[in-house]
Amino acid sequence: MSEVILRKIKASDTDNIVRWRNSDSVKKNLFTQSELTAEQHLAWLKSKVDTGSSAQYIIVISENNINTDIGTVFIKNIDRQSNKGEFGIFIGEASYRGKGYAQIASKKILEIGFLELNLNRIYLSVMSDNMAGIATYKKAGFEVEGILKEDYLQNNEYRDIVVMGITRGKWKT
Repeated sequence: MSEVILRKIKASDTDNIVRWRNSDSVKKNLFTQSELTAEQHLAWLKSKVDTGSSAQYIIVISENNINTDIGTVFIKNIDRQSNKGEFGIFIGEASYRGKGYAQIASKKILEIGFLELNLNRIYLSVMSDNMAGIATYKKAGFEVEGILKEDYLQNNEYRDIVVMGITRGKWKT
């Protein structure tokens, strides 16, 4: 059986992050549609991850003593005054999608968020037609908190956004 491991992101992960993030299958569910460059990613690491305003991890599948990096999971926009942060995830390696790894990685980052980062609330925004993502987030413990009607303009079409969240108290139960 495969084990899901989260390891802290490093600058050497940049090539994978850029490749994953720029793939059409990942990009279609992201709010930022522009291509990501290596320079932009390295700037993100320096300004966000290194400063603690974001906690980002690489999702690693360990099977038969072989480790494979398959995606990333993170909590960004960490607000220390209100002890909250914004969740994000993508499985970059297409052959690893639909196997439950995102759900496991999501549960692991919630544990990091609540126990290590001492957050009280973790939230996310997802496009309403991303049914697989919404199902994964629900299985990890997130609850739908609301729908922002026609909130996001993409390709000249307004899209509904589902807001989901989980609090430490709800996570503990």
